[in-house]
Amino acid sequence: WIGDAQELVNNENHVEWLAARKPELEWNYWDRYRQHILPDIGLEPTTKLDGITDRILSHIEDPQREGAWDRRGLVVGHVQSGKTANYTGLICKAADAGYKIIIVLAGIHKNLRSQTQIRVEEGFLGYDNNRRPDEGFRAVGVGNINPDPSLRPDSVTNRADDGDFNTVLQNLINWAKWAHTAVDQETGRESVAGIPLLVIDDEADHASVDTKDGAFDEDGQPDPEHDPSRINKLIRRLLKLFQQKAYVGYTATPFANIFIHEQAETKEEGPDLFPSSFIISLPAPSDY
Repeated sequence: WIGDAQELVNNENHVEWLAARKPELEWNYWDRYRQHILPDIGLEPTTKLDGITDRILSHIEDPQREGAWDRRGLVVGHVQSGKTANYTGLICKAADAGYKIIIVLAGIHKNLRSQTQIRVEEGFLGYDNNRRPDEGFRAVGVGNINPDPSLRPDSVTNRADDGDFNTVLQNLINWAKWAHTAVDQETGRESVAGIPLLVIDDEADHASVDTKDGAFDEDGQPDPEHDPSRINKLIRRLLKLFQQKAYVGYTATPFANIFIHEQAETKEEGPDLFPSSFIISLPAPSDY
């Protein structure tokens, strides 16, 4: 581990990639998001957001890197201090860099999930996905800045209270199993290869933490047959299905996350959600 008061990074088996690729990338999603937020928050906060989202992006992984990889990190921010703006910016840059599937876990309450959907539509998708087929395309937010049809990511959720997946994570897992592109010849395990996944876990300290006893045996060794609590189990099973994946938790109260045992692992779910790759603390805004 290396780091200072605001950043802890595990560089083992990780190669800095963003600096090398940045000049060649077209930052279309990020550029229109920057234009979208600039009038509201001003130049200095926008510049700071640009810098810190670069740092976070560089700590996950180059989505073009071949082979299996797994990066897990934690971003700690103050309450109501711009975490949603931060991960919306990260989503834009991740899409520009080549991440193909981006999942936002937005807490357990419908109204908060709907609010997050609206923010992501305005900052990334560029359109309102809650419309009848006869209503056609309705641009919102960044979609009014750059209406290029090639910058319209597919979205399977919308801003209605019931506009997410029902039994969300299990349906995602079922879809990933259906979409698998590789099968391990020894174990028969299905996985998705060549489609890099980014999971953003808002309120990562809440339902995502395994709260069940019994993750370790009497000798302190991880129990491969342990049955984690439901949300933790499903997130880990989803991640295990992808050969190339990054998980970034966001929270203002990181205590539960940093006390996840770094060696906790089960046969069906794989490693627990300990932020083994990096922990970054967001600076509070000047008007906080």
